[in-house]
Amino acid sequence: MLKLIRVAHLIKWFVILGILLETDGVYAQKEVIFEQYLQNPMAINPAFTGVRETFNMTAMFRRKWFTIPNSPSSQTFAADGTTAGGKLGIGFQAMNDQTSYFTTTGVYGSLAYHLDVTESWKFSLGAQGGINVLPVAGGGLGGNNRALGSFGLGGWLYSDKWYVGVSKPEILGQNFGDQIISAFYRRPLYVMAGGSYYLNPDLMMLPHLLLVQEKDHKLRADFGARFWFSEKVGIGASYRVGGGISNASVPVNYLQFSAEVQVGKNVRLGYFYSTRQVEAIYHVQSGPKGIHELMLKFIPSPNGFQKF
Repeated sequence: MLKLIRVAHLIKWFVILGILLETDGVYAQKEVIFEQYLQNPMAINPAFTGVRETFNMTAMFRRKWFTIPNSPSSQTFAADGTTAGGKLGIGFQAMNDQTSYFTTTGVYGSLAYHLDVTESWKFSLGAQGGINVLPVAGGGLGGNNRALGSFGLGGWLYSDKWYVGVSKPEILGQNFGDQIISAFYRRPLYVMAGGSYYLNPDLMMLPHLLLVQEKDHKLRADFGARFWFSEKVGIGASYRVGGGISNASVPVNYLQFSAEVQVGKNVRLGYFYSTRQVEAIYHVQSGPKGIHELMLKFIPSPNGFQKF
């Protein structure tokens, strides 16, 4: 009976969360962070804060083209951990982006409360708040920077092998008037699911699926898998389909490849390559394509192999 009550409460929270998140609309200024959801699910869902139950730090450097001097780049940093006996997750994220149309910065903090649903399943409810610094005061693509509030919510149901989450990392609406940035300021709704499975004692598969819905855009789906060999070397690939502007005829589908290596117990290094232009999420342009990302993850006191 106690388990049934807990499940009923869990369903209630998901329904409430879905109602709160189902609003239309920020995307452009956080696109760099959002795209890193596989290496850091907290990037799109604050309820992931503290799921790993130990302190983690992740730093990523992103550059559009290594072959072109002074090409657009960005830097992101994320850290999270737990307190109160693992019940409360606390996280922090920061970004400096010169990849998209607008040079932007942002800092965000997140909290998540974790509760046991059954012996093997847990549920967390998280909230995130911070500041986006955007160029919104000019009449063109540039302008004077202005600090705007940011707030998001998320839910995360997970076990040792599976997870599913729903989130809206940007809920607040902003009134930009006739500013050009208003066309890029969107608030996507995310549904993410995946898991881990040992194909044999030395090979782990981690499949994932992400659905993204936002105003005036087609439903987007990301799906793929990563494979870890002896928990030392990981490779993966994912494919994106959809997500373009509803009335656009040119798709923005693309592939992303990943390679990671576990250096001792505390350090993980990664390289990620995307076949698209960063602007392709808005509309297709001519010119070189491809985005490169480097990752450094540091876990001071790991509690075992970490899948994220």
